[in-house]
Amino acid sequence: MDRNKQPIGVFDSGVGGLTVVNKLRMLLPHENIIYVGDTKRNPYGSRTPAEIVSYTRDILQYMTAQGVKLVAIGCNTVTAVAYDIVRPEVAYPLIGMSRGIATAREITTTKKIAVFATELTIANHSHKKIAAAVDPEIEIIEQACPALANLIERGILSGEEIMSPLRKYTAPILASGADTAIFGCTHFPFIQPLFEELCGDTIAFVDPAHEMALQTLDVLKKDNLLNEDAENGYLKLCFTAEPERGGKLAEHLIPANEFTVEKISFA
Repeated sequence: MDRNKQPIGVFDSGVGGLTVVNKLRMLLPHENIIYVGDTKRNPYGSRTPAEIVSYTRDILQYMTAQGVKLVAIGCNTVTAVAYDIVRPEVAYPLIGMSRGIATAREITTTKKIAVFATELTIANHSHKKIAAAVDPEIEIIEQACPALANLIERGILSGEEIMSPLRKYTAPILASGADTAIFGCTHFPFIQPLFEELCGDTIAFVDPAHEMALQTLDVLKKDNLLNEDAENGYLKLCFTAEPERGGKLAEHLIPANEFTVEKISFA
């Protein structure tokens, strides 16, 4: 196969990375995309670093067998824990999840930026480290949201079951004086309207998936790997458990007639 026509791989612990796929398709409509959601072993946020590295290797091995030309990691936890370890192990470009710091820095006027993320991403303090290197005056206020990703995976995108923990997570951020917040988990844009309902106009939200899509475009251009086909590319969604549920959640972002769904497993 012509290398330019080879697919882009995107993966996550579950459905969260579909928010990245959505941005990629907007920016790169002619690219073929294979998505892997490891729904059998999610959530990754409560796994050990060794487990996450092992799971990441499983998925990259699958992507390599599919003949991908690039892989974008649609998961902040994997990026924080495994990216530096696995990057030298693959022959194609591997793009880690953008942290959204550059975009948030452009928006904030108070230089107080909140980060909503999984416990493991918060424990890694990756947003704080990047912000300190970019602008030492930026204050990063971290907020772990342990319940949200699992609720979103279950398709609970409204109602008291998700609003109750969300109130608990947003209250300290509202009290902190932050005027900008980064979604440090790719699942969270699924419920951006709920965040906005609780925070009103006081906080602007940043979805780092847009930054990541731009970074992917830059790499494809630099390596002369853009798909020049006139037709739109295909989108194949692969899940390690409950593919029907994954497909239903995908329909919140992508029309059902624009993707196929299948179940996969790792040897």
